[in-house]
Amino acid sequence: MTATETSDLLASCYCGAVSLHCEAKPKSVIHYHCQQCRRLSGAAFTTWLSLPREATVISGATNLQQFAASENGLRHFCKQCGTHVFTEDKRLPGILGVPAGILSTPLTSKPSGHYFFSDKADWSFCHDDLPKFGGASGFERIDV
Repeated sequence: MTATETSDLLASCYCGAVSLHCEAKPKSVIHYHCQQCRRLSGAAFTTWLSLPREATVISGATNLQQFAASENGLRHFCKQCGTHVFTEDKRLPGILGVPAGILSTPLTSKPSGHYFFSDKADWSFCHDDLPKFGGASGFERIDV
């Protein structure tokens, strides 16, 4: 990989029992407003990084607990502190969905849009110019 294609992202759970190290830039960075993400994070939305699995080293994996949040999604949490460390989706093999909030290094890639925006929390307001997607699939372009 060239210098422009690499990154050095470090992330960890709250207690430090599980950590991630990725030497590739995220394939995407997006804001998710779906109800599942809100409930699991306790926040208005979750910003997700899509990291290539083959470029990501997971340390402390014995401290992970899994939760099948949906038919396709398997979420991995630290069994010590409860931090959501990453998600795997059967429809996206080779990709780890990592919540940006667990990063300990700066994120230089910027979010590209808001997804499941039709499902956003009614008390949450969004004033940026990023494109919004929603509708039944959560991925249809919408004008707000």
